[in-house]
Amino acid sequence: MAKQYNRVMLGRGGQFSEECHKGGYIGAGFYIPEDLSAHLFKNWRDFNKHYVPIYMQNNPTKSRMNAGLSCGFLWTICTGLHIGDVVLCPRGNGEYLVGEISGDYIYAPGSNLLHRRQVRWYDKVIRRADMSEKLRHSTGSIGTCCDITRFGEEIEALLSGKTMPQVASAAKSSSPVQMHYLERDLHQLFCTYLRDKQEIYAKTIFHEKSNNKAKEQKWVHPDIIGVRYSGLNTDAAKSLLRAVDAQKSICMYSFEMKKEINSDYDLKEYFFQALSNSSWANKGYLVAYYINEDLKQEMERLNEAFGIGIILLQAHSGDTQILFEAREKEIDYTTLDKLCKINPDVRTFIEKINKVLTAPKDYAKGSQNELENICDAIFKTDEELEKYCQEKNIPY
Repeated sequence: MAKQYNRVMLGRGGQFSEECHKGGYIGAGFYIPEDLSAHLFKNWRDFNKHYVPIYMQNNPTKSRMNAGLSCGFLWTICTGLHIGDVVLCPRGNGEYLVGEISGDYIYAPGSNLLHRRQVRWYDKVIRRADMSEKLRHSTGSIGTCCDITRFGEEIEALLSGKTMPQVASAAKSSSPVQMHYLERDLHQLFCTYLRDKQEIYAKTIFHEKSNNKAKEQKWVHPDIIGVRYSGLNTDAAKSLLRAVDAQKSICMYSFEMKKEINSDYDLKEYFFQALSNSSWANKGYLVAYYINEDLKQEMERLNEAFGIGIILLQAHSGDTQILFEAREKEIDYTTLDKLCKINPDVRTFIEKINKVLTAPKDYAKGSQNELENICDAIFKTDEELEKYCQEKNIPY
């Protein structure tokens, strides 16, 4: 099995990095105070299926999306990383501890990081200043874990005292790689992430299909809409929930896609466009393939004030990061009805969702397949994804 490289955050801001360095381990907590040994499934989906309900019970204010991400990170640390894989852990001072996994999962009750893996730390650290711009961008992603395997050659070079050739960087207000591709070219990458990592079925909304009057209106159409069904596993429970409250059986999403957010001006314009376009949905997100890191404080302020989430999209699903969670609200059926009237893509998508919710048990699978058939295509393999990025000139 090929060696993996992963950036692992040891507590908020790396606050437990020195403790882990001295103790020879990495770890995480995520408010699941029990030994995970009996349920370390080979597949992260099975792990999440078991532990997401436990996480949400222990964290009732957290969203299901947050629970899925947290449990996915926990799976990566506990069993997704294999003995011999390399981890980079920020110390909070511009340096990264580097080591390799040397042991299997350990449960350490009563400690800051309950769920651990033994690590053989290297003598050498890697300075963030010595990394290429792409590697700095990836290691700076928000989240406990970040797969940086494609930078393995550069990481090994840095450990041996060499540096990779640097590409002259653009001005700070510009994205790190200037390449020509269409905003809509990003949709298949994002819909692949939504299906693989969030279990959200998503579809592009073609604005040009709307009636002529609607085309003249500003900030009406979302770029992508999506739906996720309840996390219930049994047919009986699903049927009961649909009968009692169909609205709680699903969560509806609205996404505004942008290639890059370079400046405060960009951020404000795109954020309020996302706010307007998502007023009907349970959750609304602004998504971009590049976001200037200097905008983080303002993004946080806008998120807290208006509830729109922000996602940093990357080509590989495992690298995409939810920077700020969206705040959930009730569906605005009046606005949704307006969208259905003016755009056939929205209308068809909602019709298929309703068919899934109301289908008898024997026809549920067929209705689900009908919904999947109108959703955007997703990538099945990394090779397929990378070939697409090359053809579309998307940096990956």
